[in-house]
Amino acid sequence: LPTHNTRRHSTPDSPRTILQGSSQDRPAASMLERDPDHLSSASQSSMQMPMFFEWSFDTIVLFKQLHVQNPSTYFTLCVVLIAICILKQYLVLQQVLLVGSRDKVFLETLLYITHTSIGYALMLVCMTFNAGLFVATMVGLAIGHFLFPPVTFENVKGLVDSERKLAALQGCCAH
Repeated sequence: LPTHNTRRHSTPDSPRTILQGSSQDRPAASMLERDPDHLSSASQSSMQMPMFFEWSFDTIVLFKQLHVQNPSTYFTLCVVLIAICILKQYLVLQQVLLVGSRDKVFLETLLYITHTSIGYALMLVCMTFNAGLFVATMVGLAIGHFLFPPVTFENVKGLVDSERKLAALQGCCAH
């Protein structure tokens, strides 16, 4: 029996065409049909990324080259993530303290873009759905929040008042 390519011989209204859509409606599919190597790599990458949390030492983080495969490297990565989270919270505090300082606008902007970039990278780490990396990120952010609490107006006002009192005392006692 001759084999038929049902796609080529199907009419625009046939059930197969309606379910699959035409190649004009599916630009990604038509690209995959033209490049079979892309199809295999696309299907492999979709299999590697889970859509649920899993506990595994074998994970890829941010870049293909950062492929963690053993417990010691995984543990090191968790410690580094905690340190990065603490650094992020420190940068947030420093940036907030500089807000409104006209002579340090560039530094404030640099701190802002740095901690924001770190935050997005941490979000991508969490999106690996690796439960251990997620927990390490949350622990690091919690420690950072504890060590460098958010600045409120009352805290800043109290800090400024304390510095003024200290300056007044030093000026008074210097004579």
